Amino acid sequence: MKDKKMKLGVLLVTILASSFLGVYFYVQSGGKSSIAAEGGQIFPLVSPAFAQSVSTATTFLEEEAGMSIYLNIGESIDLSKAKTAYKTIEKETSDYIVGSLSLPDLPETEDVHCFVHKDGWIVVYYLKAEPISKTIDWNYYSLTAGLTKTKLQVGLEKMGLALGVSVTGAKYYNFQYPYAYKWMIIIESRDASPDSFNLKIPSEFTIYERSWSLYAESVAYSYFYIDTNQIAYVNSGVKYGQLTAAQLSPDAFHTIDLYGINKNYLAIVLAYKES
Repeated sequence: MKDKKMKLGVLLVTILASSFLGVYFYVQSGGKSSIAAEGGQIFPLVSPAFAQSVSTATTFLEEEAGMSIYLNIGESIDLSKAKTAYKTIEKETSDYIVGSLSLPDLPETEDVHCFVHKDGWIVVYYLKAEPISKTIDWNYYSLTAGLTKTKLQVGLEKMGLALGVSVTGAKYYNFQYPYAYKWMIIIESRDASPDSFNLKIPSEFTIYERSWSLYAESVAYSYFYIDTNQIAYVNSGVKYGQLTAAQLSPDAFHTIDLYGINKNYLAIVLAYKES
């Protein structure tokens, strides 16, 4: 029998400089416990410091937005230029525009929302009702490089291109979970045989969301279990959703099994703070 193992995706190295933080998510390998963050990357969630002039728009984002990526480009934005990037306009004022952006090689259901303010702010986001795991773009995943971009980053780059500005130095924030300080992506991949790992979340951590993304390449299928209970099945495509606290409860090792044919990938995404 294969040893239980865990793989952590290499996430967004082009946007965020990460550090190896003392995070105690444990995995089990060969019957022994180890720290999941060893060799992995954990990324911060940082609240945007909106200026007073953006206060009305801030209220709008707090009501609508969930997982987001943002930055201030350090100069005024010509909103007429920003409009050229949008697929649809949802709201427009003299100060800001909100609309949707289409993403390359993805269906309309994966379109991101984008807020652009004349004072230099760009915020790309998904809605509160959508799981954080929706941000994962499997077009940017490989076994060697890991996950190098999310859908939010791709949307941000699209708006930056329309404006002719750099979007380096962007940060992530979740408007739905303002007290979540970090997020973590755990990726398991398989090409032939079933694969699995054991995961334990310490009870002293506050977990705001547990979600998943499951991918199977064309002419393939994939499904995964947690503790022998099937969570999801996908045939040649992507599905994502949330897990309950009971499905991934703290202070217990949970066995996560991935099955299918051909290439398929699973990501478990956690938004949390260290208590």
